[in-house]
Amino acid sequence: MKRNLTCSLLVAAALAASLISASAGEKPGKMNCPMADAKAKCKVLKGVVHLRDNDVRFARKGGGMVFVDPTAGPTDPLAVKAGLVKPDLILITHPHGDHFQPAVLQEYLQANPQVILAGPAEVVKLAAEKGITMQTVATNQTYQLAGVEVSTVPAYFENPQAKHPQAGGWVGYVLALNGARYYVTGDTGPVPEMAATKADVIFPLLSGCGGNLPDAVKMAELSGAKFVVPVHTSGQVETIKKYVGQLPKEVMSAYYLDAQLNPTI
Repeated sequence: MKRNLTCSLLVAAALAASLISASAGEKPGKMNCPMADAKAKCKVLKGVVHLRDNDVRFARKGGGMVFVDPTAGPTDPLAVKAGLVKPDLILITHPHGDHFQPAVLQEYLQANPQVILAGPAEVVKLAAEKGITMQTVATNQTYQLAGVEVSTVPAYFENPQAKHPQAGGWVGYVLALNGARYYVTGDTGPVPEMAATKADVIFPLLSGCGGNLPDAVKMAELSGAKFVVPVHTSGQVETIKKYVGQLPKEVMSAYYLDAQLNPTI
């Protein structure tokens, strides 16, 4: 527990410095590691910002941005402060409103008409009804999109009351970029395919939409990731603290609240 919290505090300090730099007009996602022995630990989170819900954004080395489930538009203050407002690639996990907002996608299309959008078949169909063209992705596949290797992982709950059925073909995404593998799970419980993701960093569903703490712990274990950033947390700080405390000692963690690191973790 003590070691886990120490790692989290080191990364929190580094990421806080990154966010300050971004607001000062530096490159999106630029990170300053304040301690030499923390550099290896915070390296994989350079250019990564979690805004809210499942809205996770990545700045690529050499330019370009990838957004997963953006629910904040390009004029949103948090997005502007993070410097992440003009994506080259947008990935949608499933059609629920806290992950998929066609009006927001339209705003990004206006900001960059060349942006590539992709999602499961149901999302693509709904987007087409709004005049938005998207590429269809299926589960357990690997794609090259906007120069990024994107692999899909099934996202579902076995409990039908969770209303995230396996038959929906909904997905999580593993992104290979900046020398690491980032796994944004989407809304899902632990599924066997997670063991094959070879993720360095996992962004697991923690709360709401069928998510819960035990499942989030299991997802971190299945993925084998050495760094965990819980998302879809509903701002439940005490739950996040409990979650961090239950992760293995060798696993590092960080947590964002409205694109800022929570100082209590």
